[in-house]
Amino acid sequence: MIPLNSKYRGILWANVLILAAGIGGMVYYKWQNILYAGAAGLGIGIIEYLYMRVSLGKKQQKEQDRDQ
Repeated sequence: MIPLNSKYRGILWANVLILAAGIGGMVYYKWQNILYAGAAGLGIGIIEYLYMRVSLGKKQQKEQDRDQ
């Protein structure tokens, strides 16, 4: 898998952090338990990172192929 350029790396981390914080906040609001919130945020963050990493890698590769 090719390394992401800075544009896609920024998009990746912004999405992961926003989604993980949002899910963690909602879980904390519901159950008032910081451990549940942390686990939910970490779990969704990992899933989002993997999904977005593959998706953005494909998009970047397609963009590089088009430019050549």
